[in-house]
Amino acid sequence: MPPMSATPSPCVPEIITKALWIWPDSLCWDLGNCYALFRKSFSLKSLPRRAPLYITADQSYQLYINGRYVCRGPARGFQHSWPYDEVDVREWLRKGRNVIAVRAHNPGRSNFQYIHQGYAGLLVAARWGGVEITTDKSWRCRRQSGVNRATVPTSLQLFPQEDIDLRVEDPAWMQSTFQEDETWTPHEYGATVWNGMPWASLEERGIPMLDEAIIPSGACIGQASGRSASEWRTARNLAINRYHEGLAHEPVASAEGNEFQPVRKGGWRSCLIDFGKVVVGSVILTVEGATGGECVETFHAETIDPEKLEPHFRPDDHCRMAFAHRLTCRAGAQEHQFFHPFGFRYMVLTVRENTETLRVGVSLRAAVYPLDQKGAFESSNAALEKIWEACAWTERICSMDAYVDTPWREQAQWWGDARVQAWNTFHLSGDARLLHRGIRQVAAMTTPTGITYGHAPTMAHNCILPDFTLIWMATLWDEYWQTGSIESFLVHQATIASALAYFEEWTNPKTGLLRYDKRYWLFLDWTDIQKDGESAVYSFWLLYALDRLNTLYTVAGQGPAAARCRRWAARVRKALLGLQGKDGLIADGIRPGGKRNPHCSVHAQTLALMNRLSPRHDGVFLEKSLLPFLRGELESEITPSAYWITYVYTELASRGYGAGVVADIEKRWQRMAEFGTTFEGFHSKAGHESHSHAWSAHPLFHLMQILGGVRQSAPAWSEITFEPVFAGNHARTKTPSPHGLISAEWRRAKGADQVQGSLTLPDGVKAQVRLPGQRVLEVQGPCRYRFDVKAP
Repeated sequence: MPPMSATPSPCVPEIITKALWIWPDSLCWDLGNCYALFRKSFSLKSLPRRAPLYITADQSYQLYINGRYVCRGPARGFQHSWPYDEVDVREWLRKGRNVIAVRAHNPGRSNFQYIHQGYAGLLVAARWGGVEITTDKSWRCRRQSGVNRATVPTSLQLFPQEDIDLRVEDPAWMQSTFQEDETWTPHEYGATVWNGMPWASLEERGIPMLDEAIIPSGACIGQASGRSASEWRTARNLAINRYHEGLAHEPVASAEGNEFQPVRKGGWRSCLIDFGKVVVGSVILTVEGATGGECVETFHAETIDPEKLEPHFRPDDHCRMAFAHRLTCRAGAQEHQFFHPFGFRYMVLTVRENTETLRVGVSLRAAVYPLDQKGAFESSNAALEKIWEACAWTERICSMDAYVDTPWREQAQWWGDARVQAWNTFHLSGDARLLHRGIRQVAAMTTPTGITYGHAPTMAHNCILPDFTLIWMATLWDEYWQTGSIESFLVHQATIASALAYFEEWTNPKTGLLRYDKRYWLFLDWTDIQKDGESAVYSFWLLYALDRLNTLYTVAGQGPAAARCRRWAARVRKALLGLQGKDGLIADGIRPGGKRNPHCSVHAQTLALMNRLSPRHDGVFLEKSLLPFLRGELESEITPSAYWITYVYTELASRGYGAGVVADIEKRWQRMAEFGTTFEGFHSKAGHESHSHAWSAHPLFHLMQILGGVRQSAPAWSEITFEPVFAGNHARTKTPSPHGLISAEWRRAKGADQVQGSLTLPDGVKAQVRLPGQRVLEVQGPCRYRFDVKAP
């Protein structure tokens, strides 16, 4: 796939311009939690070599051809330049009659990944030789009346629960043999052209289609039975209803599939299924033996109480997590794929009102970015390998159609998180497309004051984080550092300028520090670090962004803009040095009353190192703050979170304390590794805080950099440093770069006093080799450099 353009193309394939946006009844009427079905039949005399189909929907679609599932889409976006997908559907076509079938959904409301503009629609176009297919009045469509549209959202951030009655909705609706009845009608009212408002323009997806492999069911580890709540059939919140009935289970040694024996009227049976680790996708249920009217429900959780085999669930939690589905059976065998993907590890599968034995099959259609994993990590320490694998899996399930914080609670493209995720991706695959697309999406959603939202697209006006705007600026540099391209930087000059104007306005002219703006959420970190008044950490991030913008403006040949950043950065440096105490440490800021905050956080000292605030005091920052924190000797309640600690680790590792960082990672991430994914925090509350959070998966690249020794030192990986830490008996890493894989390996000899290893470089990469007891050496790829040194 070609790299994604930083701006949408004004041109689309000509056949798209012939298509209309369609939706049953009306594009803009009664859209709350609205599901719609579409069908189009056509004939092919012969099969084309390629069969590109262009398709999109507002908000989303699932595509079938001749009864077989093809894909879902589009990727999240904004209606002013709505994304469309190009899918080669040749393998699903056949000579003669063919049927395209689409299930589409519009929530009728905004959430943390979608902004509703009052309209829904489907747009499809294809031209294969003399055959043209476009959405128009020849399509048949209907709204799904058998879906309960009154269900609650699965969380504050996501889409509603799905409650479908297959007695009304024929599960074979997508089959080519299906006969449409009078409820299937042409779209008659309000169809609009491809670039009619609110879809003023279309753009290519820009990232690959999702990996939607089938994940088989996990093991049944518990069983339970009980009486249904009195109003279970009319409950809007399926999850809370099931919670009030009791979620605890009795352990089972083994279970023969998911076979449910008959229950008395008003009764239910359930089994607790463990998928082994957190997965993400759309649930598929297959049912055999139904007489009609039985209900099959799913309830999803990340964690359980291991003693009670009871999923953790907090009905009054701020985010109102309520991940559940319901299927009401028709007579006979049937299959249904629920629409929206969930992230979970445990599923409670409940069957109600079955008078005969019911067999229920469970699987999951994944919904993750197709990450081409090239990076690898091996160590003689099995615990470190397990941590790395947990981080890699977390990265995979938190990469969907965008970088998401977690596939469980939110699936939101938080930009502070995304920076860490991009670093991980660079070490796993070298793919910069999710970062590139996210940079543009964050830039597209700004406040009237000029700063970006904390994630985008979003309805969350309470999630405007000024410090994440500064991190967005830093990711412009991250993309340049990874790829060598400044395309995004050049395209987003207006967003940069408006954001800088905001920060200039909110700089105290007397102190030179940034002031707290009560309108927004100044995040900084999940800790009680100073945020009101004039925070040193906040101003440090401004300095960090200005230094990187200076580099980008210089590379772009924009000398005056670069000079302005340098002058501004010099003023911020001077202001921050004014917070330095007699002990050499940097205070956390100035309180609203004008007094200096006596606390000197690890955050402030880390950022002083990152920004080279006072190199002669680097030893002070390390010895009095970062190293005591690493050793567990620092007496402070204000410490870096599982997310922010990545910056601490980077500074320590780059200054020769890599072995200590590795030991700290092994200690702090052991519990996460056992679970299989990384947590939102070091002490995450089950059922409240995520246990599948990518912002804490950074040990992935720290372990590779420290033990493998490979660190990028120039844009686009044209230069690296090679300085492995010989902790343990063996390590091997493979690090992808734009030039190819960089491989490093070392092993202690039997006597343990010698280390032998190698570094393999592709063409275009130069390495500075720094080994204990050896002079610094430069080697140029392509080559394989071997070494044999005395162990430290």
